[in-house]
Amino acid sequence: MGIPTQTEMFKFVLEIMSEYPQFSRRQAKNVVCEKLNLSEAEQKQKTSSEVPIYESRTGWAVSWLCDAGYIARVSRGTYVITKKGKYILRENLSVSEFAKRLQAERNNQTQREGEQENLISDTSPMERLDAIVKEMHSQLSHEIMNAIMSVEGRAGDSFFEKIVTDLLEKMGYGKGTVTSASNDRGIDGIIKTDPLGFNPILIQAKRYATGHSVGRPEIQSFAGALGAVTRGAFITTSYFSQGAIDFAKSYPHSDIVLIDGKKLTELMIQYNLGVSVERDIYIKRIDSDYFEL
Repeated sequence: MGIPTQTEMFKFVLEIMSEYPQFSRRQAKNVVCEKLNLSEAEQKQKTSSEVPIYESRTGWAVSWLCDAGYIARVSRGTYVITKKGKYILRENLSVSEFAKRLQAERNNQTQREGEQENLISDTSPMERLDAIVKEMHSQLSHEIMNAIMSVEGRAGDSFFEKIVTDLLEKMGYGKGTVTSASNDRGIDGIIKTDPLGFNPILIQAKRYATGHSVGRPEIQSFAGALGAVTRGAFITTSYFSQGAIDFAKSYPHSDIVLIDGKKLTELMIQYNLGVSVERDIYIKRIDSDYFEL
């Protein structure tokens, strides 16, 4: 059957509530999963906060149904269906009609507070927030890559070497140094992971156009440059061929990590390299323990 949309979940959850004398929020989520016969893959679909999507939609449905008076909270996290909830089920409304009724009642409630909410949606509010953040990060990644590629020639390549070295520093691997261009033997940066430099990470940085494929020969050459060093990172603004990926995975003498342009910009955003925080937004939820007498 698949995961119902947020709109479909309203009626689905209320129907489940009508089958039991009372229901905890956790029970509702478990029964939703069982009745939908969700596959393992569907159960693993999660929001950015690592909440399964079906649980997120179930949780929001419980909250809105309670606000509308179709279910009532009888103790911490435990609910029962109300007469109003039983009555609307007997009306046998379609999913869209049910959602519109819920929307109208919610609007009547929030109008007094000067707010309006849209309950008719395929996704939960958390999923919609995730989509907005993803869109903003996508645009930011594009701007970062444009900035990396905007400086031409050797000056741009040198700056890119500094960027990738700074990134591994930011990620906590150790102190980074960009190597001398005249004597780098194919190694563009070194991360000293301990004070004496016994176990370094060697870096090769290639600033290529996004359509340029980094092939197996370049990774083989990097592997040769590692010598006895057991850890290396090859970082590019473009992407790796399957042959390059397969070689890095199977190379027996060193652990070689490949970071393409997409992963590079994601890491720069995650570790705040070359970006600044415009504003912090904290997502809060009710603390039921506080209100339990």
